[in-house]
Amino acid sequence: MRIVIKESRRDELAKKELDKAFSNMYIDVDYITDSTGEHKRIDYRNGDGVIMIYGEKTRALYICDDILAPIVYFGYTPPEYKKLIKNWFEDKFELPVKIIHHTQKGVLQ
Repeated sequence: MRIVIKESRRDELAKKELDKAFSNMYIDVDYITDSTGEHKRIDYRNGDGVIMIYGEKTRALYICDDILAPIVYFGYTPPEYKKLIKNWFEDKFELPVKIIHHTQKGVLQ
């Protein structure tokens, strides 16, 4: 069976799925000092470990496959899911995202 929905409705449903799937996340904030100064790194964790990392200085968000699992059945292409996750993250955590990197979960640990 195939269901046709508007793109905006699909995004709305996918964001609700992300909210539901990651409502139990907790946040670890680390301050890193290097030759360019001090900057913040935020680790987002659930029961399975780190699933996202946000770098304040570069405004980069690193995600793993765990983030994509709740929205895989919506049929997003890689550029579409990155745009969706960027918008969801900016709305939920009120942090600007310049770029999203998809990486293996082991790299985030």
